Amino acid sequence: MTFQQYLDTKRTVDDRALNRRVLRRFERELSALIDSTEPVRLLEIGAGIGTMVERLRSWDCLPNRVQYTVLDISSKNIRTARSQLLASGFERNGDNLQCKQNGRSMTIRFEVADAVEFAWKTDRRWDALVGHAVADLFDLESALPAFCSVLDSGGLCYFPITFDGGTMFDPAHELDERVAELYHRHIDDGEGTSRAGRKLLAEFRRREAELLAVGSSDWVVYPENGSYPADEGIFLQHILGMIGSSLDGHSEIDADAFSDWLGTRHRQVGG
Repeated sequence: MTFQQYLDTKRTVDDRALNRRVLRRFERELSALIDSTEPVRLLEIGAGIGTMVERLRSWDCLPNRVQYTVLDISSKNIRTARSQLLASGFERNGDNLQCKQNGRSMTIRFEVADAVEFAWKTDRRWDALVGHAVADLFDLESALPAFCSVLDSGGLCYFPITFDGGTMFDPAHELDERVAELYHRHIDDGEGTSRAGRKLLAEFRRREAELLAVGSSDWVVYPENGSYPADEGIFLQHILGMIGSSLDGHSEIDADAFSDWLGTRHRQVGG
């Protein structure tokens, strides 16, 4: 499975997890930014294959006139995003995509870049920044100032589905807590943090930003009538694969016991 396919399998998981109260507040704040002459400008960092912009548009969460910049470090993600947006009704307009229907106008621009480097280097400004399920990938103490620097005065940040160190398995296995502990530590050993949710709130408060809405948005995936809805079983297999690759050969867990745990989990999902 490619990473782009994995991103596609989690669409329904994200749909279900998104905190509607926080989303509605974001929608209202965007509406308050409407100018009679200029479109509302949004920048999405770590935009992947464009699922979030598709979702915001199809759920009618955006103002009537929008300029949306889709940014991701992966050129493969951006190519997939462009293709999927074309398939969903957008048309080419030079290097950009555009959609005009029912009195609404939306232009999408694409950027391939590291989000922090892009933010520090660009002289462009946006009304709102979106970071969907990506905040845990950054050192927020250094990245958040970069992200805030691209916003005009009074600009918004929306970080839905931010990981905060909760990984649970069911049915229970005696190795679950150890696996989760070591997996979270693996995340902390990289550039990101397994406690990104609380870290994000702390960093915004430290900068005296106004917190307009906060709420939980958990990924909860269970089978229904013996099978997983949509492609959510494939999504779980990929998550198990990430855990397996990160803990393979780890000195703090018995290799045979971990192999048994991983095999058991794959079988339970159905693979």
